[in-house]
Amino acid sequence: MAKSICLFNHKGGVSKTTTTFNLGWALADQGEKVLIVDLDSQCNLTGLVLGFDEAIEENLEKFYSSRDNLTMKPVVNALINGVSPEEFTRTENGNLYKTINKNLWLLPGHLSVAELDSQISVSLRIASGIPATRNIPGNLPKILQNIAEKNSIDYIIFDLSPTIGGLNEIILMASDYFIVPTSPDFFCYQAVGSLESNITKWHREIKRFIEDNNFDHKTYPVKNKPQFIGIIQQRYRPRNEKPATSFQKWIDIIREAINKKLVPALAGINCVKDKKEIEETLKGTDLQAYDLANIPDFNSLIAISQQKSKPIFALTDDEITITGKVFGHAKETMLTSRDNFLSIFADLAHRIIMLTR
Repeated sequence: MAKSICLFNHKGGVSKTTTTFNLGWALADQGEKVLIVDLDSQCNLTGLVLGFDEAIEENLEKFYSSRDNLTMKPVVNALINGVSPEEFTRTENGNLYKTINKNLWLLPGHLSVAELDSQISVSLRIASGIPATRNIPGNLPKILQNIAEKNSIDYIIFDLSPTIGGLNEIILMASDYFIVPTSPDFFCYQAVGSLESNITKWHREIKRFIEDNNFDHKTYPVKNKPQFIGIIQQRYRPRNEKPATSFQKWIDIIREAINKKLVPALAGINCVKDKKEIEETLKGTDLQAYDLANIPDFNSLIAISQQKSKPIFALTDDEITITGKVFGHAKETMLTSRDNFLSIFADLAHRIIMLTR
């Protein structure tokens, strides 16, 4: 069965979507078959992967209308219309979108995901009184796991919207592992406390939902015990290959909040990897638990990356030179930066493989 990883932070602007794409690509580079799933109704991950030309309205209409392409649209329709995961898997013949990377696939998002979010939120509140809605929450992760199994996927990575709706609740609590992308600022520090309260609340709600509807805890698709494996600190400006002092301050503050607030709360509901295992994985690095990686700003490389629909660390020398229109010292600086990011993401992918064995 595919291992599922959820990237979640209900604070926006932490590069969650870009990280989903980059991490999926980095895992694929290490031989893993990876499916990235766009569960944000804004479909930013879908646009990032498809690229500028395909993401224009006319081409998107053709893409979604083709029965050859499997997207979240038929998944949502099946869930809302009461189609079972088994029937959906048997009758749906659409193909996952193949990215440039031979080991990486996308399940594109769709605007109707917002409607599904509303349906799940309602179901979690009223299912015990209106049994017709009781299967919607559990059927979502089951269908996604069936799609992964049908395509021999090793890892599913979920890109969620920055909200605390029912869909995010179900996907996070159904995942095997989760990672919190962060940015070094006061608002992200505030979000740590909110994550603590929301995830522990979700755990109680799912437990009650399973019991009130007489589901079996052992077989229900929402396992309600995702393992927190760490944060990815990013979007800071470096100085001498380290975060500048003002950014390092917030990186340290957020790390302390994670270790003193979030981790103890998650330990109380059995939703966190043991700290010793994290520290063993980080041996030989400058990282501390629960930091998985420190990723500086991509700067001008991000524009080239978006045009080429690939991570910055996968850009070729020619793509940087021709698309970026840079030469001489500027080119050499970009190539060095590209290579540094390649090392960062390769190491991150390796750590995640170690922690999810």
